[in-house]
Amino acid sequence: MSRIVLGLDVSTSCTGLCIVDSEVQPDDKGSHILLLDKVEFKKCKTFFEKADVVQGVLSDVLHRQKFKPDIFALEEPLLGFSKGMSSASTITTLMRFNGIVSYIGRQVFSVDPTYLSAAHARKLCGIKLVKRDLGGPQKEQVFKHMSENDLKHVDWPKKKSGQPIDASRDMTDAYVIARAACVM
Repeated sequence: MSRIVLGLDVSTSCTGLCIVDSEVQPDDKGSHILLLDKVEFKKCKTFFEKADVVQGVLSDVLHRQKFKPDIFALEEPLLGFSKGMSSASTITTLMRFNGIVSYIGRQVFSVDPTYLSAAHARKLCGIKLVKRDLGGPQKEQVFKHMSENDLKHVDWPKKKSGQPIDASRDMTDAYVIARAACVM
């Protein structure tokens, strides 16, 4: 049975969004991907303006683009500290925003959210990471792996330097969450 899966990589600077069809297997043309996009918050001055933007985008997905997900999956926010990573304030803000986005999505789609850890989602998608000092940041390793596999057909928007925009990493993470939710 085909199910529509919405995956989100929630962040307060840029949220990745991906919708996939669970029945269609990844191919060279990406026919299983119905939508791969980002929600940027550069113009938002407050936390709640960001929430309003998310509500507008999710409502647009449902009403204008006519996608009604059967599964609404989000990456679990960080639960603890890692050396050199997020502060308590950052983790608290991200948890709060993730909760608001979860609630908005539940209201818009009438589907309870499903939460996946990044590590579990990557494992379900067959992504093997190496230590940061050997392979670089995890987000970059995931982007490289998916750009060579499931997302090789995607023509990422580019910076002036010719490199894919930073938001491409958030969109890739949203794709990983959506694909993992299909596998679960």
